[in-house]
Amino acid sequence: MDAFFSQMTVEPFQKLWALLALPPDRLLPALCLLAGFIIYCELVRIALAVVLTRSVLAHVTVCTLTFALQAITLAVVLLHAAATHPGRGFINLGIALGLYVLWYLTGQATRLIRPGSEGADLGFMAVGALITFPVGLVGAIVFL
Repeated sequence: MDAFFSQMTVEPFQKLWALLALPPDRLLPALCLLAGFIIYCELVRIALAVVLTRSVLAHVTVCTLTFALQAITLAVVLLHAAATHPGRGFINLGIALGLYVLWYLTGQATRLIRPGSEGADLGFMAVGALITFPVGLVGAIVFL
């Protein structure tokens, strides 16, 4: 067991953090990572809501996955990307808007599984946008 932990490295996390800076030369992999994260959150949310209908922990997880985790993650990514690549903050806001469209479409697709789902609820997404876009806008202005 000690050999396992002694050979661990932080390099994968450093590479992930660098990719989340939305580098212009690796923008497609970064967008695929964020798009996959959004789709994954929505699919896990709907799976938990269908399978564990009476679990309190599942309900809290579903509520977190509905908007908070995605919105906060995108806000952190926008701030990190603006600090890492100054001058690209407004471009990154456009990318985040595109990811919100993907988020909406994925939420609509979850309604095929469970029609009463909160997926693509514009109220939740508006609250998420109030978290994501002001942070991204401040980052874009500060690191202009």
